[in-house]
Amino acid sequence: MLQTQKAPEEKKKGGFLSKLMKKVDGCDISLQFKNRSEKDMISVDDRTDLTTQKMHMFDSEDPVEGVLELRPSGRLTHQGITLEFIGLIVTNTDKEQRNEFVRQEQKIQPEGGALSSTTPIKFSFDAVKNYESYRGICAKVQYFIRLRIKRSMLDIKFEEEVWVSKIESQYQDMKDRSEDKPYEREANMQKGVGMEVGVDDVLHIEFKYEKKIFHCKETIIGQVGFKVAKLDLQCGEVSIVKREYIGGTNQFETETLQKFEIMDGLPVPGEVVPIRLYLNCIPRLTPTYISINGTFSVKYFVNLVLVTADCKRYFKQQEVTIYRRHGQEAPTPMVIDIETLQRSKAAAEKARKHRKDKAANAEAEEASN
Repeated sequence: MLQTQKAPEEKKKGGFLSKLMKKVDGCDISLQFKNRSEKDMISVDDRTDLTTQKMHMFDSEDPVEGVLELRPSGRLTHQGITLEFIGLIVTNTDKEQRNEFVRQEQKIQPEGGALSSTTPIKFSFDAVKNYESYRGICAKVQYFIRLRIKRSMLDIKFEEEVWVSKIESQYQDMKDRSEDKPYEREANMQKGVGMEVGVDDVLHIEFKYEKKIFHCKETIIGQVGFKVAKLDLQCGEVSIVKREYIGGTNQFETETLQKFEIMDGLPVPGEVVPIRLYLNCIPRLTPTYISINGTFSVKYFVNLVLVTADCKRYFKQQEVTIYRRHGQEAPTPMVIDIETLQRSKAAAEKARKHRKDKAANAEAEEASN
């Protein structure tokens, strides 16, 4: 049986109180965000490190404000203090690439000086946050508060990550049918989206669902109708598949977020199998992202798979769009299927190594010619 458990919480030096505290080179540093407390913090899961981290969350329209206090244990001589708000995109395929898309800084005592007592530093960063925070397979979007105290020998550095959530306005006027009765929505299925799967004269099915755009807490209502079914079908599955496209190429990493069995055995021709996919229970679900700073995209697909007794697989998939509504700002928790994730991580690493070796061989062959 596969083991399922919550990701362990990432430990931070000094722990979390109502303030974020850290001791760096004889200087205690504490960070207090305006109108934020410990109970407001959210849990952010990292699929790569299999850890959970506590963070403060900000809306993309809100300024990041607060007070940072420096408490030197003695006399601290410096050559300038800089406080920065940084937005960073990290992609990791053949090699890690870091793309900084936001930087706003605030200089304190730029000419240098000395600190001998508690020094509060108020900050307010109103930089435009075009993208929301993201933790994916090969891509991350991160925002940091970064402090640097410049010294002649060794600089003092402090960094704290915050989570940014963004609500796309273009979808907010769409009718939310999550509270409607499922049978009422199924009655309108004839107006929905349909796709067909056919194999000669032995299999012909029609897969229909209500629409193509859903919010993160909605239910996908659909049905599978069998017009011709002469194959020895063993089972049928519907899954939610996530694809992470890196750069402007067709290179992508695939992750199956959730899989549902919808049938067992051969159905009778004319039979209709209802489908209800509850998005609020799918781990690691995010909105659809299109060309995040030209670096990566995230797309979702509904995948229908039919498996025969001799293990042949027939499938059809259709892209769907996922978006956030107000009240859905916090990231979806990650429930880890330990064995599956370890296999997925090993396979992704093997694929990256293969691409890297292939590129190296191509370069060597070109050089020899």
